[in-house]
Amino acid sequence: MTCLSRRKFLTASLSATVAGAVPLRHGRATTERKTIFMVLWRGETNVEAGFRAHFAEAGLPVDYIVRSLDRDTGRLPGIIAEIEQAAPDLVYTWGTSVTLGIAGRDPELADGPEDYPPRVTDRPVLFTMVSQPVRSRIIKTFGPTGRNLTGISHIVPLKTQFQAMQAYMPVDRVAVIYTPSEPNSVLIVEQLIALGHRMNIRIDDFPAPLDDEGHPNPAALPDLVARAAAAGPQFLYLGPDSFIGQYAREVTDLANTRRLPSFASTERMLESSDALYGLVAPYEKVGRFTATKAEQILFGNQAPGDIPVEVLPEFSYLIRADVARGLEIYPSLSLLDYAEIIGP
Repeated sequence: MTCLSRRKFLTASLSATVAGAVPLRHGRATTERKTIFMVLWRGETNVEAGFRAHFAEAGLPVDYIVRSLDRDTGRLPGIIAEIEQAAPDLVYTWGTSVTLGIAGRDPELADGPEDYPPRVTDRPVLFTMVSQPVRSRIIKTFGPTGRNLTGISHIVPLKTQFQAMQAYMPVDRVAVIYTPSEPNSVLIVEQLIALGHRMNIRIDDFPAPLDDEGHPNPAALPDLVARAAAAGPQFLYLGPDSFIGQYAREVTDLANTRRLPSFASTERMLESSDALYGLVAPYEKVGRFTATKAEQILFGNQAPGDIPVEVLPEFSYLIRADVARGLEIYPSLSLLDYAEIIGP
């Protein structure tokens, strides 16, 4: 995508202020070579590219062991056994399902030992790309955890996302299609409905049907989009859902045919589809921000439990020019003061 205008999303009504971690550049406690064991959900992304770039540019000696679940949590026991054998200095986890499988819920929030029991407790765990770490009970609240865990969330607060929608055009009804077997998606939808009630915005939710093995069926997408459009929303919300992300192009093409614009909550969702616009955390910056916390642990001798869990402090408001023209739905001129117009 070609950037025609590059402005940061910094207006008071639509910004989030979060104190960012500061990379260590002076007085490092050690520069001994360190090993990071990366457990990914669907292979490497731009998050990992940004993470690696941070250490490469800083000249810090780091080795990586990379394993991907390829969306199959059944691989977790084998990977946990590998972690125990490799004894890395830090375990990096990508996404909610991976983090729950590796670190478990906060012990004080778990329903019992069978409720995502902590698996890796004897070394630092650093999570990234977890959309709802509090609501998924990985942590009690943002800030220091007091355990062997810290990390970041990449999702813009939902209230800020709603404000971003309303900045484009009046909104009183939003549709969302999601996967009921993905914990983070269910949590997001629950929060959307609750926030919509407070903001007088109706949320119509459409769960994807599951097959006998619990997998969502892509053949159901045309019917889901048709039902969503028939409900009369101003926007289709694309949440941080792996299944919807995999078929984002198909979903937005179907929605655009029905003149239903889409709002993307993640950079990947926006880049891989024809969504009209989104308020997103750039993946490379997510990786770099995550790396600052890894540096504090590995080369600053800081305990992970003392390093606050945070949200990425900088977001981008991106509008697809080609989609806006195709739908003939244009943003207000005032929005262009801080939005970034992308596309041909």
